[in-house]
Amino acid sequence: MAPGPYQDPPEGSGDELEPEEVASEGALAVAETFFAQVAAGDAEGLWGLFSEPAQAYILNVGHERGMDFDLTSRLRAGVASRDEHEAFLSDVLAGIRRDLAGIDFARLAFDSKAEPEAPMQVRVHYLIQMGPDIPELLTAIPAGSLVLSLQPDGWRVERLVPRPGGEPPGAAVPGGPV
Repeated sequence: MAPGPYQDPPEGSGDELEPEEVASEGALAVAETFFAQVAAGDAEGLWGLFSEPAQAYILNVGHERGMDFDLTSRLRAGVASRDEHEAFLSDVLAGIRRDLAGIDFARLAFDSKAEPEAPMQVRVHYLIQMGPDIPELLTAIPAGSLVLSLQPDGWRVERLVPRPGGEPPGAAVPGGPV
């Protein structure tokens, strides 16, 4: 049985799925939810879309940027006060919104592709759909991507790449989720 909510088709049924086929619908739905929650300001729901390694990475970045060590520890352990937790998530949402500044969420389209070097990972590209006055050859332009991984409870966001073409120059962190 495949990890997560997907079940493998019966052997020999001719319905065996390629990784891209398994990834498409679930990963695309999570990507759409990610942007809907950013647009709606749902920081708690957005945080829940990140994988545990991505959440740990975000906490580490917060600490490196000056967040108090004790607060980081409380957040990591899940014992921070509600106010501390909400303030942290508000900062996370604000940072993601800064990364996505200029993106018209109402004009987004999505395309997914399995990551060849990482089994059970998918890169979902988000594209800006062009208006009707743009020539037919160019219907959408790439704006960035999300890397998602299939966890036992479904697809989770590992990394946001807010630029087309991959990792930002000089900012790639090997194995770093966000």
